[in-house]
Amino acid sequence: MKVFDTERQEWSRPEEERLSDPDRALDLRRQRLVRRNTAVVLAAAGLVFGVWALGWGDEPEPYREPVGAASGEPGPGAASEDGPRPETTPGEASALPPPAGWEPVHDPEGFRLALPEGWERESRPSLYGMDVVDYRDRSGVRRLQVFQVMESSPYASLEAAQLESERLDGYELITLEETGDGEREAAVHEYRADEVAGEADTGRRHVIDHRFEAGDGERYALVVYGSAGDGEDDERELLDTALSWFCPDGTTCAAPGN
Repeated sequence: MKVFDTERQEWSRPEEERLSDPDRALDLRRQRLVRRNTAVVLAAAGLVFGVWALGWGDEPEPYREPVGAASGEPGPGAASEDGPRPETTPGEASALPPPAGWEPVHDPEGFRLALPEGWERESRPSLYGMDVVDYRDRSGVRRLQVFQVMESSPYASLEAAQLESERLDGYELITLEETGDGEREAAVHEYRADEVAGEADTGRRHVIDHRFEAGDGERYALVVYGSAGDGEDDERELLDTALSWFCPDGTTCAAPGN
């Protein structure tokens, strides 16, 4: 007789079912337990795989050689073995050397200039400022004189000096003018004469008296003396070179020779 199997949801004869299909005769609870355990094992395996997959994604990337390492060149921002490389900055223009046969001189009265080699120095007290300094060549004809100016301006000082020079024998004015560059005052008095005050008679002389305001705000005079019989270029060269190198102590001056 058939009976309705409530677990299998079908009509069957228990005896026949067990004979024709032994597996279907297994205890239904045991089958359910097997299926449940199988599902748990599969779920656990899936969880382990997921964790492994996430962990693998966090593994560090394979080592890659830095850019330029293979060629031996430093990469961007790299430092040398001795430390970071400093940036190169352009420096100030270096001073040109004096002309051949000239030398830079630092005077005890506190200024620098350039002179022909071998000139001798002498000095005497002044009524104003530093001592009057004279540099002479071996012949005694050529001379460079340096002193401080007490008048209010270079041109005013030269106007007073020119009045005295007019008394010299054979005085001949070449120029008396202001020569400032708009930043600092300057003036020049150039003349010829048959004599120079306090000097021995050595023939007609050529004189350039240049007075100017220096970088320290003080006013100075550079006066050159030479022979009028050999032209005037040598006196102008003497003045220009000495003036180019002139700088009072403690003052920032333009690089000499530039």
